[in-house]
Amino acid sequence: MSPRLRTPSRGKAARGRTTAIGLGAGAASLAVAVALAPPSGATRDLAVSAVAAAAAPGDTAPLPGVSFTLKAAPVSAEALRQLDAMAADPARGMTRQKDLAAAAAGAANGLTWKSGCGSNDAVKAVDAKVTLGAWCFDNGDKSSQYWIPQGVAISRTAQLDGVALSWYHRHKSGSDWVTDGSRVTVGPRPRVDAKGAYQPVTLAIPTVTAGGKLAVQEVSPANSPAGPVSVKGVDDAKQHQGGVALAGNFLYTADTSGLRVYDVRRTYRVATGQNILGVGADGRFYAHNEKYALFQTGTYRPENAGACPAWDVVPSARDKDLCFSTVTYDPTTSPASLLTAEYKIEGGVTSAKPMRAVRWPLNADGSLKTDGSGRVTSTTVFGTNLTHVQGAAVYHSGTGDTLYYDVSNGASPGSVYSDRDGDGNAPFHVVGPIGGESLAFDPYSGGDRIWGITERPGQRMLFWIYRKELQKPGMP
Repeated sequence: MSPRLRTPSRGKAARGRTTAIGLGAGAASLAVAVALAPPSGATRDLAVSAVAAAAAPGDTAPLPGVSFTLKAAPVSAEALRQLDAMAADPARGMTRQKDLAAAAAGAANGLTWKSGCGSNDAVKAVDAKVTLGAWCFDNGDKSSQYWIPQGVAISRTAQLDGVALSWYHRHKSGSDWVTDGSRVTVGPRPRVDAKGAYQPVTLAIPTVTAGGKLAVQEVSPANSPAGPVSVKGVDDAKQHQGGVALAGNFLYTADTSGLRVYDVRRTYRVATGQNILGVGADGRFYAHNEKYALFQTGTYRPENAGACPAWDVVPSARDKDLCFSTVTYDPTTSPASLLTAEYKIEGGVTSAKPMRAVRWPLNADGSLKTDGSGRVTSTTVFGTNLTHVQGAAVYHSGTGDTLYYDVSNGASPGSVYSDRDGDGNAPFHVVGPIGGESLAFDPYSGGDRIWGITERPGQRMLFWIYRKELQKPGMP
């Protein structure tokens, strides 16, 4: 991904590829690149001998000695105080919620089980190979050129017992698309052979002007506050929302240069009837005619990683120039953790500088585990030879980590890879969806699942696959 706002699919007609990469301890050194033909749809085991000269596509191993540190930057405490003061004033038409559960309970927009999706073929190829639950959108979001889904999060907690999706909004400016807003949608997990529903929640950031008045600023840090809250036109969260994770009280989104965090206890029920973000002429607060708004409470930026380069630019070192293209929640570690990963295309990695997936520790309440100075240090940094990775998920069994990658392939079916970190065995590969984006692990009593979302207009689907069908038989 480039350091600027993203275009859909994070590139033009992306094709799944691999690059020759040496992963150090636990993986064979690479001497030759491995060329991956477009997936045929068949699951295949890619054998690697103990003295192989080239790594198989998807080989993953921890990178010895590589570590990253994030520094927290909270939003203005005064802005949050004024936000609560507004919510306490009945004239403003806004009420603070304790979490996202109420928004999800009122979900109305629709999803249709795969059998009713007609010619939608986003998951057709993978559905023929694995057990797959899938739903298409049965409203305007199905083919919208303006709202684009990116991230998926699964939560089985009181804060949200359901699904959260991240979306960005764009408009056409000349020949270019410009990102101008973002949201999450929340709702219960849809059931097999049944319809599903979701509720939009507008994302924004509270801040104060030089005069100390509350404002709502777009999520681009280069822009100044848009003015006092009494002004109608208030900017949006202009963010690609490449991934989303929900952990306890906190929702995280990936914004290329770091993470943004939203405390779900900062969800507000707001007035409807006006397509503005801010206070209208009637004194009531609106969020683009949506019933709910969620306000950012902070950011986390890397201190020792440099800036995220363009998608096709190699980082200056293994421990530099880290990108945050997607984020997912991993409840299988102790403590629980977040996993971030980078989107790179050909030319963006080398044998010595692979694509990196980074694990970050969490506290019991879902907040990032920081030291006394607001810094959080990565616990593991993995390296892999894959490019065009749109999403990642991870499972920790106590004896090691298995990573799952969703690799895009433009308008054709992509690939899903999995690999046990550094175990010396070849990765597993199965054909993937068309336009696949982020992934999320779901610990389910009937069999762990990996959820995903596809983004292409007319081919948008929410789906899940049993985790064990995305790895070699016999693996934990």
